[in-house]
Amino acid sequence: MNVKTLALAAAAAAAATSAQAADLPLAAEPVNYVKACDAFGAGYFQLPGKETCIKLGGRIRAQYVSHNLNDGLGDVTKAGTAAVTATVTDTSGATHEITVKEAEEEETNDYSSYVRGYLYFTSMTATDIGTIKTYTEFQGEWNQEGTQSTKVNDAWVQIGADYGSFLFGRESSQFDAFTGYTWIVPGGISLSDVSTLQASFTADLGNGFTAVASVEDSSYRGGEDNGVDIVGALKISQGWGSFQLSGAAHNKADGDDYGYAAGATATFNLDMVREGTEITFQAQYADEAGAYITSDKDDAAKTGYSLSGGLETSLSEKVSAQLDVSHVAFDDDSADYTKTSVNGSVVYSPVSGLGLALAAGWNTQDDDDSTTDFDDEVKVGARVQYTF
Repeated sequence: MNVKTLALAAAAAAAATSAQAADLPLAAEPVNYVKACDAFGAGYFQLPGKETCIKLGGRIRAQYVSHNLNDGLGDVTKAGTAAVTATVTDTSGATHEITVKEAEEEETNDYSSYVRGYLYFTSMTATDIGTIKTYTEFQGEWNQEGTQSTKVNDAWVQIGADYGSFLFGRESSQFDAFTGYTWIVPGGISLSDVSTLQASFTADLGNGFTAVASVEDSSYRGGEDNGVDIVGALKISQGWGSFQLSGAAHNKADGDDYGYAAGATATFNLDMVREGTEITFQAQYADEAGAYITSDKDDAAKTGYSLSGGLETSLSEKVSAQLDVSHVAFDDDSADYTKTSVNGSVVYSPVSGLGLALAAGWNTQDDDDSTTDFDDEVKVGARVQYTF
């Protein structure tokens, strides 16, 4: 066999091998496609190989609020005090120094600023017992003092059915209704706006009516540790707006019986006057449960009332305006206290998700139990916020 014959044989063998290989089945690379979950709304997509649909979102907020413009930046608004101590003698005759009153730091008229990042994680799963929804909100912050913090805000699981839904975790209190329209609120505001650890049930009564029963951790309202508050609400939502009645039995910090709180909130849709316009009125009363009308744990044992309201409207396709007013009054013998606040803001939204806001606020207060005369406060603020 000569060289030419060998070359022809090798070529024939290679051609046969290639033809046979072309007939062999090829293993396809696995591909995981992202499937949209339109049934749960925009932004949800299904996890490959699972029945759960998830949605990721977030927000970046940069904000600045001025000092009280009625006084100079850095002026002392409250003098500091030294700790008060006393010497006591025990039964053995030994003497000890104890602190009667803690030292108080000096307070100055300063501005505040921060940048915050939020991450929202939502999941939805259709099951045989109903739809299971979970939500977790993470927050990180840097502020003007050069300090940073990270934390989890709301986190809960909700099991829904045709007749209603059960919720377990940390979420806005079922007592709360109107929490204000104004961006920033530089003048402060007296409203009930607290997220609490809770177990709640919301019943769908039909025709826009819902009823809520909730067991909530008392400590979030300045109540007894390892105690619970009983909260209930009845709400109707229609095309004209909504109306809510709320009530709470508050387990007091001293463990001596319960305090009580009640509130009524009415919101009206005024699109017939101007598209994008809404107005709200709210009245709340608390008997030894003051944190239910100011969100401040220091007011937990106080008795008083709060009146508030707000308005939001669109000035143009990309500009909106907000206004909030609140008045709180506590009646506590010699420690009577009142505070009135007014806040307003204008927001420019050039594109979806972006808000550029300017705000101003004023408040005046009177505390009969204080040796300090409170001057009216006037502050302004600005915020840049993008939600995605």
